[in-house]
Amino acid sequence: MSKIITVWGNPGCGKSLFCCNLAKVLTADKKKAIIINADSSTPMLPVWMPERILETHASIGNVLTGLEINNALIAERVIILKEYPFIGVMGFVAGENPFSYPELKYDKIKLFITEASKLVDYIILDCSSNMLNFFTPTAIESADLVVRILTPDLRGLNYLKAHRPLLTDEKFHYDKHLTFAGLARPFHAIDEMEHLIGGFDGLLPYAKEIERCGTSGQMFKALSYCNQRYINSLKLVKERLNREYTETESAPIIPDEPEAFGDEYADDTDTGATKTVIKEKKRHEIFK
Repeated sequence: MSKIITVWGNPGCGKSLFCCNLAKVLTADKKKAIIINADSSTPMLPVWMPERILETHASIGNVLTGLEINNALIAERVIILKEYPFIGVMGFVAGENPFSYPELKYDKIKLFITEASKLVDYIILDCSSNMLNFFTPTAIESADLVVRILTPDLRGLNYLKAHRPLLTDEKFHYDKHLTFAGLARPFHAIDEMEHLIGGFDGLLPYAKEIERCGTSGQMFKALSYCNQRYINSLKLVKERLNREYTETESAPIIPDEPEAFGDEYADDTDTGATKTVIKEKKRHEIFK
């Protein structure tokens, strides 16, 4: 069974980019990961792979609303990235919307996550900000580790205040979630927001190049431009997933640290870094 990581937070906090960066770090040693997004209001397959036209049969909606859900069916619908053959993705396709399929059911979502976890080393659940989408609370309940990303501003603060009461049940392990400040910029009052939110475990600093990757269909290239504080947050997730991780263990291939803005977080300038290179493998070998 794989490790399940659930990522949730307020709209526009950088959840999907974080999931892409995390997948690259976790698969740097040729382990396998699937990123799953079940938010039909913003289909992610055309965002991840704008150059590929995928028909509705490739949609996660067909799996979640199917009569039978098993790992063989899920393996057939996983789309493997050509440039990163150890990463698979599942989501809705272009043109789909919340009315394209029947309402998602808790039991089927739970079964889907369980069956998907039999295929790879890591399942990364990229959640909708809307808790009315049943996938999000079910993903939080099912996770081995939950990452909560909040913009360090009034949007993030009030989103948290609105959603905290919905996750009070022990099954959601609310107090054990890692909390990261998403898209942190030099003008953000990090200390004040940290006090109001209840503490940040790490920062995910903003950079122009990261934003450019997110808006140009190159989300999986964003890791090359991440500030060291962003990298440290990714490492923290890996360490939590693998408690026996030590500094002497082979580290993932990650970019060098660019200059930080002051002593707090990254600046807004473009930065370059070494990119991870993974040899191509045949598609059918990935999810055996």
